[in-house]
Amino acid sequence: MATSTPGFKLSQISTSSVEERAAAISNLISSAFSPDKEYVRQKSNEIGSRIKKFERRYEMSSKAMKQQLSTGSIKETAEICSWLLLLKVEASLESYPATAQAE
Repeated sequence: MATSTPGFKLSQISTSSVEERAAAISNLISSAFSPDKEYVRQKSNEIGSRIKKFERRYEMSSKAMKQQLSTGSIKETAEICSWLLLLKVEASLESYPATAQAE
């Protein structure tokens, strides 16, 4: 099930009233600071899947990749940087309260 976040099209701004613009911006800011729990879980799962693809492609775990990178066994390529960024995003999402297992 796909979830979406509130948003608005920039083309709609010029035709909206001041009140409508303020409400749309307020909703956007609120969703940024407290996103829907299902949306956060979905994104966390998507990031995890992308990380698994890197692990399969390089035939090593993320932990092994970090170790080899630190020892110089592998080079820091654009793909490795993408993998590292995904790991940072995953860690950030895991620490987010919405991803807690049972409430």
